Amino acid sequence: MKRPLLRADKKPRPGKASKASLATLFARYFIIAMAAELAIIIGFAFMLGKLYQNSDSENARRMLDGPASLLVQELQRLPVAAREQALPQLTRHFSYPVKLITTLPPDLDPESRQNFASGKTYLDFDNNLLYIPLPDDKRMLLLGPLDATPNSNDSGWITEDIEVLLLWIVFTGSTLGLLMYFYLRPMWRDLVSVRDAAELFANGDFHVRTPQAHSRLFAPLSTALNSMAARLERLLEMHQAMSHAVAHEIRTPIARLRFGLTMLEEEDNEDERRRYSDGMERDMQELEELITASMEYAKLNRGEAILQREQVDLYEWFDDLIDLVQPLKPAGISLTMDCARGEAAFDRKLIYVASRNLLLNAFKYAQHQVHLIVERQGNMLEIQVDDDGHGIPEADRERIFEPFRRLDRSRDRATGGYGLGLSYVRLIAEHHGGSAFAGASPLGGARLTLRIALS
Repeated sequence: MKRPLLRADKKPRPGKASKASLATLFARYFIIAMAAELAIIIGFAFMLGKLYQNSDSENARRMLDGPASLLVQELQRLPVAAREQALPQLTRHFSYPVKLITTLPPDLDPESRQNFASGKTYLDFDNNLLYIPLPDDKRMLLLGPLDATPNSNDSGWITEDIEVLLLWIVFTGSTLGLLMYFYLRPMWRDLVSVRDAAELFANGDFHVRTPQAHSRLFAPLSTALNSMAARLERLLEMHQAMSHAVAHEIRTPIARLRFGLTMLEEEDNEDERRRYSDGMERDMQELEELITASMEYAKLNRGEAILQREQVDLYEWFDDLIDLVQPLKPAGISLTMDCARGEAAFDRKLIYVASRNLLLNAFKYAQHQVHLIVERQGNMLEIQVDDDGHGIPEADRERIFEPFRRLDRSRDRATGGYGLGLSYVRLIAEHHGGSAFAGASPLGGARLTLRIALS
């Protein structure tokens, strides 16, 4: 069986479908605008005609009463039989036809017939015809059409009113078209740039950025798209870095586990077997701690942790913190504190983790002294930890907050940790609407600062 040339279930590729252009958008809105303008003009003219029809008809009839009266007087001087022949001579200077007729229009309303019978003229405003009664004649005069001119060559359907309407439409249409085009053009450019960036963004290219939109309508959209792309790009890079780092960190305990398992199988000495078994247990615990730390970090990084702010006394709380970390302080290092008095509201659990990480980091690098400073600056709370170690090079002061980053590769797991402590500090600070950064300490080493918003 031959395959069909086209498959019914085949879907077009993204981006292959025809896209709207500025010309089609302009033509669509221009046609709609012109149709609306034409409808407004015709409706307005119809409304004015209905409103002023009676008054215009009455004014026109009164204006024609003078020539009509003169013409009737001239005809009354003539015999009835001679009036038909004399009429062209009497009306030779009239700009419209004049003739004698015998009947009124059949659709004439009773009131107008009664007025006509009493000697008043009747003006058919719609057809521009004036009916004039003759007192001594059964016939009547018909003047009009009043807008007709003798020897007129204009026999087409385009009247003067239509010509004016067409000229008005051409003038307003060209003006409106130019204004609409130059108004739509920058908006269209912004829309196309946002659309192209969104398509690339949807295809996984998070490096794309839209240029700053010139129109106020699309400026927030391009800014939001760029911000979202930057955030997703940063999260993706962080996710990839964490994935590679976790995989790299897992290799060492797994290798030790494999080695311990091999030695455990080959070793006959019970003490040695117990030593290898204890080592494998420590490796398993290290793996569990690594996975737990990575999951906690990822959870906070995704913004899933909800702040539980509590009002605390600053001095008492940080004094308790000093007591809790005293057992972790190496011998020969002094820990001092300067803390502001007063109360503040923050997440006690998260700030405890962040402050503890700052102090533990200082304990690793300090030579003799670590100093904790807690200050309030307006609506911000600053927690500074100084040490008298070797300090941090200026080029590395941002890198230390990256996950799994350890500048001192000579340290083993017991002192170096997993490289998540300071990155965890920055995440906690950002979660509190603040920041974390590194600098130089007056003690000669490093100063790590955690700044959080109190509300």
